[in-house]
Amino acid sequence: MPHAWIEYSTNLSEEAEIASFAECVHSAMLETGIFPLAGIRIRITPVADYIVADRHPDNGFVHLSLRIGEGRDIETRTKAADMIFERTSAHLKSLADRSRMAFAFEMQEIKGPHSYKMNNLRDYIQS
Repeated sequence: MPHAWIEYSTNLSEEAEIASFAECVHSAMLETGIFPLAGIRIRITPVADYIVADRHPDNGFVHLSLRIGEGRDIETRTKAADMIFERTSAHLKSLADRSRMAFAFEMQEIKGPHSYKMNNLRDYIQS
């Protein structure tokens, strides 16, 4: 962990900020200092069927959902979430300045004993 899901409306697909957004998210996750490189996963999903606000065809959205394993105190989670939101919203600012766009970010902690993993990436990654 952490795993990130990025969804965005397809009317933003050609924008440079969208093309580089996953790299921004990856860098921000590492910059927190609390997430292991071998645990990072980022999924990117363009959404073709959507309705945003008043249905204007130029309205777009980006949504970032981050799920993390449990065990970090609230202060650590809050600091990480604040930093990730700061980096990602700054990355999207120029797009928001020229487009009709909404950006949302949420971080969720996965609780408990029912989070199973099989991961040998640490055997291959030099950090």
